[in-house]
Amino acid sequence: MCSVTFAVAQTDSLATKSFEELETLYISSYTTPKKTKKYVDALYVSALKGTDKQRIAKALYRKGYIYSKLGNSAEAIDFSDASLEIAQQINDSDLLLQNYTQKGNIYLTNGTYKKAIEQYLKAKEIATKIDSFRDLIVMTYNIGLVKKQVEDFPGALEDFGQNLIAIKSINSTEYDRLEIVHNLAIADTYLRMEIPDSALVYTNRGLQKIPENTYLELHTDLSLNKVIIIYQQQKYQQSIALALSLENAIKQLSQEQKFVTFYLYLGKNHQALDDENNAIAYFEKIKTLVNTEHFSLPELEEVYYHLAKMYFHKNDAEKATENFKLFETFTKENNLANKKVSHTIKDYDISTLKKELFEVNTQRKKQQKTVYYLYIIASILLSCIVIFFVLFKRNQRRNRQRFDKLLAHIKKIETPKISAPSNKQKTELAIDDEGVVQILKALEKFEKKQQFLHVDCNLSYTAKKLKTNTAYLSHVINTYKGQSFTAYLNELRINTALVTLKNNKKIRLYSIKAIAEEFGYARRETFSKVFKNITGMHPSMYVKELQKSTDKTRDNS
Repeated sequence: MCSVTFAVAQTDSLATKSFEELETLYISSYTTPKKTKKYVDALYVSALKGTDKQRIAKALYRKGYIYSKLGNSAEAIDFSDASLEIAQQINDSDLLLQNYTQKGNIYLTNGTYKKAIEQYLKAKEIATKIDSFRDLIVMTYNIGLVKKQVEDFPGALEDFGQNLIAIKSINSTEYDRLEIVHNLAIADTYLRMEIPDSALVYTNRGLQKIPENTYLELHTDLSLNKVIIIYQQQKYQQSIALALSLENAIKQLSQEQKFVTFYLYLGKNHQALDDENNAIAYFEKIKTLVNTEHFSLPELEEVYYHLAKMYFHKNDAEKATENFKLFETFTKENNLANKKVSHTIKDYDISTLKKELFEVNTQRKKQQKTVYYLYIIASILLSCIVIFFVLFKRNQRRNRQRFDKLLAHIKKIETPKISAPSNKQKTELAIDDEGVVQILKALEKFEKKQQFLHVDCNLSYTAKKLKTNTAYLSHVINTYKGQSFTAYLNELRINTALVTLKNNKKIRLYSIKAIAEEFGYARRETFSKVFKNITGMHPSMYVKELQKSTDKTRDNS
C-alpha cells in the first residue's frame, strides 16, 4: 500500500509541473529510458493541454526516442510519424530532420536497412538545405553504419574516417562526443573485419577522450568492444573477467539491448573454453531477454545456431531441432527484410547440421534401422566428400590455368605498343581517310584518359565526346577495331580492371559491387557476367588468385 501511495503521489506531482520543468527532467535523465518514461509520458500529456503544435510534435519525438530505447519499435515509429506530420504542417526543419533521423535509427537497429537509408537520405537533404555541419556529419555517420551492416566495410571506414578528419579540423570541445562516437564506430568496423589490433587503437582513443564520470553509455560500449577484442585475441578468461566487471554499468544504463552483447560474448568465451553448460545458459538468457522485450537483433541468428549445435553435442535432439528451426526461420525473415547477414558459419556446415538433426530424429522413431541408415548416410557423405574434393581440385587447376593466361594477357597490355598504319580498306560508307584518322586519334585520347570508365558511357556518350555521330563512330570501330562498340567498351573496362586489381591491393579489399562501379558498371551482376565472358573467371576468383600470389611472394621473400 505504501508503494502504491508513493507511485500515485509521484504521478500527481508530475501532473502539476509545467512543460518546461518536465522537459528539464527528461533531458537530465534520458540516458536511463526506464526512469525517463514517466517524464516523457507526462511531457506529452502537458503538451496536449495547450495549442502549441511545436510542443506536441517535440513531445511525440521524445516519446519515440524513449520507446525505441525500451525496445518498443512499432510504437516508437508511430510517435515519430505523428511528430513528422505536425512538423510538416508547421514547416519545422529541425523537427523534420530529428524525426527522419530517429526513424532511420530504429530501422537500422531492427535490420531494415533499405528503410533506414531512405530516412537518412531525407534527413541529409534537410541538413544540406539548412547548411548544418553537425547534422551532415551525423547523417554521413549513419549512412556509414548502414554500409557497415551490409558488409561494405571499406565504404564504412571511409565515411567514418572522413568525418573524423572534419571533426578534428574544427578543434572544438563541442564535438568531443561525436569524435568518441566515430572512434567507437571505426573500432566496431575493424572488429567485424576481425582485425582486433586496429580495433584496439580506436577503442583506446575513444576511452582516452571520455572525461571522467561522463558519457557512461559510450564508456560501456567501448569497454564492451574490449571484451570482443580480447575474445578475438583468444584470451577467453580475460574477456570473461572484463565482461563481468561491466555488468553493473549495463544495469545502470537500463538498456536491455546492451545485455545481448554482454551475454553473447560471455557465451562465446565459455564455448571456446569447451564449457558448453555456461555457454548454453548465457545464450538462453539472450532468448529470454528478446522474448520479454520483444525486439529483434542480428545476433539472434548466431545464438540459435550455436544453441542447436551445443544441444546436439549433448544429445538433446529436441532442443537442438527447436533452435535449428528458429535459426532457419530467423534467416528467412532477414532475407525477406532485405538484410544482408554476415554469416560466420559456412553453408556446408549448416547443411551438415541439418542432415545430422534429421538423422537423429529418424533414429528416435525407427531404432531398429539405425545401423542400416547410418551406413547409407555415411556412404553418401563419403561419396559426396570424394566427389567434392575431386571437383574442387579440378576447378582449382582450371582457375590456376586461366589465371596464368590472364597474367600473360596483362603483361601484353602493360607492354608499350608500337603503333602501325592500318591496311583496312574503305567500306561501303563514304569515310574519307582524314576523318578516320581524326576519329582514331580521338579514340586514342579517349582510351588514355579512361573516359570509358564513366558509368554513363555508351555509344551516344562517346560520340558526343569525340564530336561525331553514332553511326559514323560505330562504323569506324567495327572497321578499324574489328569489333562492335559494346565489345570494344567491355574489353577496355575489363582490361583496365585486370591491370588495376593486379597492381592495387587496396581495391582488392572492395566489395564486388564497389569494384564494378570503379570500372564503369552500375550493376554488380553485369560486371561479373562480362568479366566471366571475357576472362573465363569470376571477378571474386580472380581477386582470390591475386591474393594467393601476393601471399606466396611475401612468404618466399
